[in-house]
Amino acid sequence: MNDVLRTTSSPPTGAIVPTPPAPRLPVTVRAATQADQPFVDTLQKMHSHMVGWMPGKQIEGKIAAGHVVIAEDGQNTPMGYCIAQDQYMGRDDVGIIYQLNVLPLRQRHLIGATLIKAVFERAAYGCRLFGLWCAQDIQANYFWEAIGFVPLAFRTGSASKQRIHIYWQRRVRGDDTVTAYWFPSQTKSGAIQRERLVLPIPPGTHWRDAKPIILPGITIEPPQPLTLPGGMPVRPRPEQPKYSRAQKAAIQRSQSAHLKGVPLGKKAVITASGIRYVNRTDYVPETDAPEGMEPRPKPAPKPRQKNDPKLVAAARELRDRYLEQINTTPLLSQGKYDVARALSAVEAPPTPLLPAA
Repeated sequence: MNDVLRTTSSPPTGAIVPTPPAPRLPVTVRAATQADQPFVDTLQKMHSHMVGWMPGKQIEGKIAAGHVVIAEDGQNTPMGYCIAQDQYMGRDDVGIIYQLNVLPLRQRHLIGATLIKAVFERAAYGCRLFGLWCAQDIQANYFWEAIGFVPLAFRTGSASKQRIHIYWQRRVRGDDTVTAYWFPSQTKSGAIQRERLVLPIPPGTHWRDAKPIILPGITIEPPQPLTLPGGMPVRPRPEQPKYSRAQKAAIQRSQSAHLKGVPLGKKAVITASGIRYVNRTDYVPETDAPEGMEPRPKPAPKPRQKNDPKLVAAARELRDRYLEQINTTPLLSQGKYDVARALSAVEAPPTPLLPAA
């Protein structure tokens, strides 16, 4: 798997030796408070293409549960945040990183690595692994690779965007060489709310290589292009959007210099003192429209499509066989920075009261 499967117990010649991340400016990490919710929400909207989107109420819940940490500079100015949880899919030994976000002008200062190290230090004692999903087409994958995460599997994103998500994972403790890697065979939750199979990255391929798009209810075969009798391709006619009466009125008002932003029930009247906005006597709300002008009914929700149980079982068996192989063959991390958790004397295993016989 991308040249990281090795059978030697010692680092090969020329291997990168990870070093602790040293931020290039003063950084302190603290637990987030509800006052940090606007900062987190604004920064995630700035980078929604890369980190996704989490509703404001959900962010408040994550902050209340202690799942958000904030990185600040010497003037107590927030520079980034991380949303993570030390439980994933009901497993106490596997954590998940939902979002890691740093201000654009503060990136490449090892602030993100410092946040990840703080997340590891704050995790529960029994949490041995941390994983995350990252879109294949963004530069953040190189960051996760640099701090010691290894790519294990992939899944398909939404049916509209059809992006591939790479699953990265690493051991939390620096001296841990025995904890077995793990990833789910199927995901059901998340913002997409759709069942998606998780497949291992084939050995000998890189995480950047093309991956198949697999979703329930979609056709894998590419459609054949339509051609004219002479062989010229048929240019598809753009679909005209269908607007309701209220939507058409809102569009017309948005194109007017005087009515932009004015409610539909008001109109502009020019007087000697200027323009006034008065109520329209002929305005009928769309919900009370007469016969022949009924509002467009809301579309019925689409039924949630599920994967074929045979495919789910096959994906689970493929995952188990794959993990059995990589967990018996040492994985060599390509990380340049060591963000592992260092156990203190308090967290170290206690000395037995009686000596062994």
